[in-house]
Amino acid sequence: MPSVIQAKAQLRTECRQRRKAMTAQEKDQADSLIFQRARDILQSRWGNYLYCYVSMPGTEVDTLQLIDLALEKQVPVVVPKCVTGSCTLEHYLIEDRRQLQKGFYGIMEPDPSVCRKIEAPHEGVCIVPGLAFDITGVRMGYGKGYYDRFLAEFQGLKIGLCYEHCFFTQRIPHEPFDAVMDIVVTDRRVSIIHQKG
Repeated sequence: MPSVIQAKAQLRTECRQRRKAMTAQEKDQADSLIFQRARDILQSRWGNYLYCYVSMPGTEVDTLQLIDLALEKQVPVVVPKCVTGSCTLEHYLIEDRRQLQKGFYGIMEPDPSVCRKIEAPHEGVCIVPGLAFDITGVRMGYGKGYYDRFLAEFQGLKIGLCYEHCFFTQRIPHEPFDAVMDIVVTDRRVSIIHQKG
């Protein structure tokens, strides 16, 4: 019987393959549906801050529309920056997408020279990336633990985004430190695990 670590590695490979197999048109359509569902949830739950990752083009669920919507509504947007030596995240307020620059792993990150650092997690909403989620809200990330460390301290609403083919109605392999979402949004469903706010 494979260990949890082996099972997670296999599932990560499968989910990466599923995402890679999507055509550009399929991805655009799925991204649009996920945005609409996430937008509807956020209408009454913006909170004090929107913590949101900047999606990797061509692979991750697009978050740029959510960032632009929050900025338009003057909701403070907080974007993570990877601290590679410690596998932790720093968070910075952005006022405009032009304050982003290419960082580690090729991810767009806030420019610390022009953005204000947020020293501690605030109440608010966090849009969480993941390779897979399950019906109980368990998240499987990319294996480095960046978000697990941050989310262990974050007290606000946690919303995971993924494509339907990476959402599982049975428990996925997990470990005690794996973060659990309050809501998971896919292109086909909104799964509410914990009622908040």
